[in-house]
Amino acid sequence: MQLAFVSPGCAMCCQVLSVFGIVFLVILGLLFNAEVEELTGSTEDPVHPKEVGRMCFIAAAVYAAFFFCCSCQQVVRRNDIRRARRL
Repeated sequence: MQLAFVSPGCAMCCQVLSVFGIVFLVILGLLFNAEVEELTGSTEDPVHPKEVGRMCFIAAAVYAAFFFCCSCQQVVRRNDIRRARRL
């Protein structure tokens, strides 16, 4: 059964983008939870900044799940290559 369904290049790209997404969203979530003036001070900004911060953390968790999935794909590919070399 073939468990690797993503190419190594796509998996690496997904990992890199996921890391940047996680860092960016966690920072935004922390800033919204702290109710930083630049993010919550005008009339067009969110009414409930703590809820926006919570949503940023949830989105970061989704990115973390993608990072985990792509990391598993890298491990599966590495094991497939090792197995092929033994044969």
